[in-house]
Amino acid sequence: MIKAIIMAGGKGTRIQPMTLIRPKPLIPIANRPMIDYIIKKLEIQGYTDIVVTLNYFKNQIKNYLNQAHPDLNIKYSIEKKPLGTAGGLNKADRHLDDTFFVLSGDVLVDVDLDKLLEFHQEKNALATILLTPVKDPTHFGIAVLDNNNQIIKFLEKPSPDNVFSKIANAGTYVLEPEILDYVDTSKGPVDFSNDVFPQLIEEKAGIYGHILDGYWNDVGRPDSFLKANRDVLNKKINPHPSGDYLKESVGKFGDIWVGKDVIIEDKVRIIGPVVIGDNAVIKKGCVLGKNTVIGEKVQVEENTHILGSVILPDSIIKAHSYLKDCIIDSKCILEQGCVLEKGVILGSSVQVGPYSLVKSNRSITNKIEIFGDSIVDSDYPTEIN
Repeated sequence: MIKAIIMAGGKGTRIQPMTLIRPKPLIPIANRPMIDYIIKKLEIQGYTDIVVTLNYFKNQIKNYLNQAHPDLNIKYSIEKKPLGTAGGLNKADRHLDDTFFVLSGDVLVDVDLDKLLEFHQEKNALATILLTPVKDPTHFGIAVLDNNNQIIKFLEKPSPDNVFSKIANAGTYVLEPEILDYVDTSKGPVDFSNDVFPQLIEEKAGIYGHILDGYWNDVGRPDSFLKANRDVLNKKINPHPSGDYLKESVGKFGDIWVGKDVIIEDKVRIIGPVVIGDNAVIKKGCVLGKNTVIGEKVQVEENTHILGSVILPDSIIKAHSYLKDCIIDSKCILEQGCVLEKGVILGSSVQVGPYSLVKSNRSITNKIEIFGDSIVDSDYPTEIN
């Protein structure tokens, strides 16, 4: 049975403060942990032998997967210290006795794994990298292919002056166990893109690229996180949001998914796609605009407008507030009359005083209190672990 390795040990520093209280694979996308989209893809295609590499907040991931997916054969390889994307395979080598997949626990991708495996076998490859076109290659590893789809050039995160391709590493691989011969952790962490792939290319060891024809999102920054939520809501990737489908009625139209025991009071306007989590409360006169995600046990009080924003569980948005294209982490309290402009991200347990304004693209880290009538036009520093 071909195994799938899910790499889930990273710290996710680019999307802090969201990863200060949870590992990145457990960040919810449309009220479902990110890693669930990967697990569901594997399960649907019949790949149920899974190994998850862990380090940062390892017990959170273990506890979640054991509870949410008890029927799957999931094993764990725990790194006491970070070993790098490739180094983690050495730690898991006892599980790797045949061809195997490697997937990133923080990337949403709609790939036909059977076709990817078939391509890998046809090429008799040692390593096959899933590749995808991107607009800005400077954030990714980029590749050049020959006429036989063999990778002949690869560079991780090139500077703008060194961009020679807009075909990027999508973070999904098919590998043979012999790849471990190229992974030596005796001198420290080993990375696929910086260490292993360039060596395979230099030795012409059989590294190929397969171009993805489907959805892909490296959920690494706040803007790509918001995009991921929008894309799930707009059914660009499976699974679709969970909850009962709300029929269109006066003031409510488009795709609207509603969880269990949700209270929606009179004169609430909802313009889908919108998902509302279990036990949420939406009070009278509120407006929920397109691409809004309301998490479990969130309270949205009277006459509040939330447009294109993601509100994580247990947060309270008090009356007459206005949010547009924002990220509000769990257990936040926004007092009456708050305005959060486009691109604001609040960490967990932030309290914003009444009638405060947070300007565009500001980031406020966990457990910060903003006094009433404030105008916030600078970041409150985010801890980098």
